[in-house]
Amino acid sequence: MIRTSSVTELRDHLAETLDALNTESAVMVVRHSKPAAYLVSPTLLERLLERIEDLEDQMDMQASLADYRSGKAVDAEEVFRRLGL
Repeated sequence: MIRTSSVTELRDHLAETLDALNTESAVMVVRHSKPAAYLVSPTLLERLLERIEDLEDQMDMQASLADYRSGKAVDAEEVFRRLGL
């Protein structure tokens, strides 16, 4: 669940808001009734970044497979030959 806090509340209760990140997934900071920022715990941020990296790896793999299937890819033996290995 995402807790909501105004900028004023955040300013007045920063320590408590940061402590809440231990039990809440995130805090949405609103200014003039519109989202201005999100605060997330270090644990959640790390999980999100790892997930993004995993998805990027999957996309790279799919692109490589598509290149291979369309004949654009070069096999490893050819790469080694070009490198003189």
